[in-house]
Amino acid sequence: MSDVRYVCQSNLHLGAGKSITGRVLLAVALITAIVGGGQRAHAESQPSGAQSCAPARAAQPGTTERTLQQGDLQRRYLVTIPARYNGRKPAPVVLNLHGFSGNGEAQNASTDMPQLAGRRGYVVVAPDGGPLKVPLGLVPGAENAGEFQGRPFWNLFGPGEVDFGPPRGSNLGVDSSLIGADDVGFVAQLLDALEQELCIDTHRVYAAGMSNGAGMAAMLGCTLGNRLAAVAAVSGVNLTGKCPGRGSVSVLAVHGDADDTAVYNGNGLLGFQFGNPSVPERMEQWAERDGCNAKPTTKKPRSGLTVSRWKGCAKGVDVQLWTIAGWGHEWPRAGSASEPGVIDATKVALDFFDAHRRG
Repeated sequence: MSDVRYVCQSNLHLGAGKSITGRVLLAVALITAIVGGGQRAHAESQPSGAQSCAPARAAQPGTTERTLQQGDLQRRYLVTIPARYNGRKPAPVVLNLHGFSGNGEAQNASTDMPQLAGRRGYVVVAPDGGPLKVPLGLVPGAENAGEFQGRPFWNLFGPGEVDFGPPRGSNLGVDSSLIGADDVGFVAQLLDALEQELCIDTHRVYAAGMSNGAGMAAMLGCTLGNRLAAVAAVSGVNLTGKCPGRGSVSVLAVHGDADDTAVYNGNGLLGFQFGNPSVPERMEQWAERDGCNAKPTTKKPRSGLTVSRWKGCAKGVDVQLWTIAGWGHEWPRAGSASEPGVIDATKVALDFFDAHRRG
C-alpha cells in the first residue's frame, strides 16, 4: 500500500508562471540517449466497466498539496478535484508534467490544466520530478552541468541501463538510477494511491507534459501503457530513446518547427549533437508500435498549422503530430488562429483525451 501523507487540505492560490526552459535542459543534453526498461504489472482497483464506486470516495473540490514516500525520497504532488466530482461516478485523471527545473504549480499555471480539465470532470495531478543526479566522472562533459545537480528532473530513461550504444554513440553502461529517481515507479505508485483514495476511471488515465515532462509522458506511454489511455507530449516527444514494454497507447505530439531547445529535426538539444531522432521520426516509430499505416495523412486546418495523422492503428488507438510553423520551445496557448502559437495545446490535448479510453 502506498504511503500517502496529506500536507495541506486548503486550496492553493497558484500564481502565474511558466516551467523553466531554455538552457536548463543542458543536463538532459549530456545524458539523453536510447533507453531500455521493463513493463510493470497492474491490477485495477475497480472492476472492469465499473459504473460507480461503492462506498463513495468523497473529496472536497479544489487543489491540495500532498506527499508520497518513495524509498528515501518524499515526493510532492498537487491534486485538483473538480467541482463535479461526487465520489461515486469514476472520474478521468490527467497527469500534468512540468519541464526540467520546474514544478507542479508552474505547469498548472502555464497550461490552465486544472481549470480547463476540471470543467470536463478531470482530476488533475501535477507532481514534481525527482532530483537530477549529474553523473560526474561517468559521462564525458557532465562536470559542465554540475550547477543543475538536485533540480527537479523527470528521469525519462525509465528503469534500467542508459544505452548510448549503436547506432547513435557508444554504450557507457550507466544505470538510469545514477541520473535520477525511478520516476516510472513513482508514477505507478502515485496512480495506486489515487485509485485507493478517489473514485477513478482506470480506463481514462492520461499524461500530458512539456519539454522534459513531454519526454516523461512519452516514456510513461512506453512503460505504463497498460494503465494509460493516451499521452500528449508538447515540445519533447523525441527526447526518449527505445520504447520498452508492449501494448498500444494513443499519442499526440505538439511541436514547433523553430524549437531551438528540443530541435524538431533531431540530433540537437541546445546546440548539442547527441543523436536524438527528429520529431517526425519518433512519431513514425510510435505509429509502427501502434500498428498504424507507415505514412500519415496530412492536413493544414489553418495557417501555420500542419496536422499529421497515422491511420489504420490498433482498435481505438490514434497517433497524431501537430506541427506549428515558426513556434519555439513553449506551451502554445493561442485563443485564436491569429495569435502566436496558433492553437491552445491544453484544449487540443483534452480533446484528444476525451476521444480515447483504454480497453
